[in-house]
Amino acid sequence: MNIIIGSGEKVSVIASKLSDSLIVDRNPESAANLEFKGFNVLNADASDAEILSKFDTSSRLILADDDEFNLKVARVAKTLGFEDIVAISSDESKCSIYDREGVKKICNTIDNLLNLLLERDRYIEIPVGSEFEGMELKEFDPGEDCTVVSVFRDGKVLQPHPEMIVQKGDTLGVICGEEVRVSKNPFNAILILERGQRDDEIVVEAEMLAKRFSASIIVFQKKGNAYACNLRGYSDKIELEEAIDILKKSDELDLIVTSLEEKNEGALKNLVSKFPTLLVTGRTDYRKILAIANSKCPDKIINMAKAFSRFFGNVKVLLLEKEQLKHFSKFTETELEVKVSEGNPMVDAIKEFKSGYDLTILSIKNDLGNIDRDILWKMILDKNTSVLVVD
Repeated sequence: MNIIIGSGEKVSVIASKLSDSLIVDRNPESAANLEFKGFNVLNADASDAEILSKFDTSSRLILADDDEFNLKVARVAKTLGFEDIVAISSDESKCSIYDREGVKKICNTIDNLLNLLLERDRYIEIPVGSEFEGMELKEFDPGEDCTVVSVFRDGKVLQPHPEMIVQKGDTLGVICGEEVRVSKNPFNAILILERGQRDDEIVVEAEMLAKRFSASIIVFQKKGNAYACNLRGYSDKIELEEAIDILKKSDELDLIVTSLEEKNEGALKNLVSKFPTLLVTGRTDYRKILAIANSKCPDKIINMAKAFSRFFGNVKVLLLEKEQLKHFSKFTETELEVKVSEGNPMVDAIKEFKSGYDLTILSIKNDLGNIDRDILWKMILDKNTSVLVVD
């Protein structure tokens, strides 16, 4: 997620060209104006640790306020564990100060900043002519690994949605690249982790997923205290943690499929910290899918929900707080059914979970604080639904 700190036209230009963005604007008038134009905005002081702590530290911070405030935010962000921090500064004398505060990249113009941020992604704008007029956005094909992130109309930036009718004179902001590919199809390679228990169920469900996502399969079979595997350049037996680290570094894996018979928080956290991990029940299809947004920054949960929706149909997303609505990216090409808890979040989550889903997506962090950890583990170990656990 891109968290843009600042006000006015500068941040609007940046946000209009980046997918999955939230502007944090300390100026109430500017925030209201940006929200009116269609941007996701939070009117708050980003130098307040309580505000920044609401976001996942894996998010990218883009500092686009004045230098003094940017540096103040940077200091707070580093204490909270944020690593990906970039900034705009027109004063070269401040560069050494930014560097000391842990800001990785400092740009002197918006164009330079966007060139840096879109290094792996490509942004283009497509004018809508008569050939597209009257078409619903879900019918518009922006190209492979591309998606519409903004619609410019009559001086405003509109948030795209599948049923939006495009009009002649509109301009579609389209981004293409790895970030889009992951949200459209997150799995190129799946690891089957056989443990000697319920291995048939693991294989059946993994093969179903591989077929749907056109993914390849790697198999690890437990042999005593080690795993037999077919990694190129390594012996046929290897410690699990070493093997997963190898796959992480080589970008040869996207998902682990395995089973878990009893609570083992350390082992599951270790797997999930590297890759999303699916705990299976032998499903051959996912007719009903639930995503429980039990994280302060539910981006990973929502992106997985989008991806599964593309391949399996409707997915229900249960948001445990209204504020989480801001974490939806600007364009959802799939039909996500979004429900916001209006009562007791834990009661709502349990009730929804027990409604007969084939797959449930949730976060191991569970850092919102409104689902008891013992309840979370009952969900994870439930044998009536497969559970996809993300970091």
